[in-house]
Amino acid sequence: MEIHPSTIPPASPTLVIDGSGSVVFAGVLGSSGNWLARSEQMGAPLESLFPAIEATLEAAQLTLADIRSFIYCEGPGSVLGLRLCAMAIETWSRLYPQSAHYYAYNSLQLAAALICVDTPGLDQALLISDWKKSTWNAVKIRNGQPSVTEVANDDTIANWPDSLYHLPQRKGWQQAPANATAVEYRPERLTEVLHLPRPTETVKLYASGVNVFQKWIPERHRAPTPS
Repeated sequence: MEIHPSTIPPASPTLVIDGSGSVVFAGVLGSSGNWLARSEQMGAPLESLFPAIEATLEAAQLTLADIRSFIYCEGPGSVLGLRLCAMAIETWSRLYPQSAHYYAYNSLQLAAALICVDTPGLDQALLISDWKKSTWNAVKIRNGQPSVTEVANDDTIANWPDSLYHLPQRKGWQQAPANATAVEYRPERLTEVLHLPRPTETVKLYASGVNVFQKWIPERHRAPTPS
């Protein structure tokens, strides 16, 4: 199942907030889809979120009252960071109702889409990130396009026959496979794949474990043996 682009663009200026990774990212998009300003803050999300947003709004010469829509990362990633971002957006959209328009993107799908941008002609690959022991969040890339985020177990990953990528996140629960290529999380490159954010009625976070990969069985893809 491929990801289909949104046909309803966010109203600008748009505040982008991403607390899924090892740093908190905030940015403001203008009407042409370019960054008016952006900021990254290291440290715990509780201490980093509001300084990142304050620095971004100041650089863009805007206030929260000027914001007309929000783009947020739904996860997967840092649970605390994601929840703090969701609570902040919900609060601000009640203080400034004109900004209560939400668009979500998935951190793993963003990373997968950027892999496709950087690797023209990539046919099939698997991108994974930590979830819990022996279980990973994962996105398949098929025909140069990322699919939905699912869950993969160790057996699926061990038997994956094509390119394998790993997205490190705030807390790693387990060692990445030796054959996995590490990718850097780059939310500032969202402007290269602005079709990813999709409108949502409320601020909702990604819940792992809904869809589970079927175990890779090579025999399914072999031609039938002549009788």
